[in-house]
Amino acid sequence: MTEEFSLSARQCAQASDASLRTEITDHTGSDTETSRILRSIERFGDDASIERYDITRSRGGRYASRTQTAGWIVRAVRSDAPHSS
Repeated sequence: MTEEFSLSARQCAQASDASLRTEITDHTGSDTETSRILRSIERFGDDASIERYDITRSRGGRYASRTQTAGWIVRAVRSDAPHSS
C-alpha cells in the first residue's frame, strides 16, 4: 500500500470513473478508502487553479488501531498563475 501519491487535476477530469477508481484503489488497496478519496476530490469542484491533488495516508489518531480502513488527506495544489475558464 502506498503512503502518498499524486493525481493531476487534468487526469481526474479526463479519466473515466472506472479507470480513476482503479488507479486510486491500486494505491489504497481498499474500495472504501477509494470512495472517500473520490468524494474529497469531487468537493473541490471545477477549480481551474488546481494543478494536482496530493494524497497522503494519515498517521491516525487515538482510534486508528481499531479501524480497518486508513484515513487519507487530499490536498489540492494550486498554481500561482491565474487561469481563465
